[in-house]
Amino acid sequence: MFNLAISIGAAILFAFLLKWPFDVSPWAGAPLGLLVGVGLFYYLAKRVRDSLEAIFKVATEQLKRRHLEAAIQTMKSGYKWSRWQLMVKSTIDAQIGGIQYMRNKPQEAEPLLKSAGINQYTAKAMLAILQWKRGEKANAKKTFDLALKAGKKDSIMYALYAYVLNEMHEKDEAIKVLDQGLKYCKGDERLLDNRTLLQNKKPMKMKKFGEQWYQFLLERRVIHQEPPPFARFPRR
Repeated sequence: MFNLAISIGAAILFAFLLKWPFDVSPWAGAPLGLLVGVGLFYYLAKRVRDSLEAIFKVATEQLKRRHLEAAIQTMKSGYKWSRWQLMVKSTIDAQIGGIQYMRNKPQEAEPLLKSAGINQYTAKAMLAILQWKRGEKANAKKTFDLALKAGKKDSIMYALYAYVLNEMHEKDEAIKVLDQGLKYCKGDERLLDNRTLLQNKKPMKMKKFGEQWYQFLLERRVIHQEPPPFARFPRR
C-alpha cells in the first residue's frame, strides 16, 4: 500500500516539477510522470519481493528440519511488509494456514485459510475440506469453485473436488467435475482413471497424486518398511 501511494505521489510531483525548468504543463508532463511512478513502483515492489523470498527461504529450511513453530515465526516476520505491498498478508496467511492444517489444527488454520488470497487455491481447497467436514456442504462447494478458478490447470484440484463430491454421495456431480478438469488438463491419466472408476461405481484412487494428495489429510500414507539388508529368512 505504501509502495502504491509513494509511486503515485512521485508521478504527480514529477509532472508538476517539469513546469519550472521546461515550462511544461502538468498535463503534458503526465506521461513522463507516469513512467517515473511505474518505475519506482516496480523498484519498491522488487525490494519487498526480495525480502519475502529471503524470509521464505529460511522458513523452508526450518520446515525441512521439522522446526514448525520456528518456521511459522519466521513467516510472521514478513507481516511488516504488508503495509508496503498488497497481497503480502494474504500470501503469508495462506502459507501459515496450510502448515496449521497439515498439523491437524483446524481452529488455528481456518481463519488464516479464509484470509488467503483467491490465487492461493491450495489454501482455499483446505478451507473447503474443513467446511465439508463440519457439514457445510454448500459453503464447501462455493469455496471449491473459487479454488478451481485459480487452479484450473492443476489436475489435483478437480480430483480433490470430485473426491469430496463423491463422499457427499454426489457421484454424477463428481464425474462432471472430472470432465471439466479434462478440458484444461487434457489426457491426464489420473483424471481419466478416476472418472472410469466412478462410472463403474468404484472408489477413487488418489495415491497417484503423491504429496499433493496426502497434504490434505484425507488418507493416511501407508509406509511399507523393507527388512534391513542383513536380514535372513529361513528356507523350507
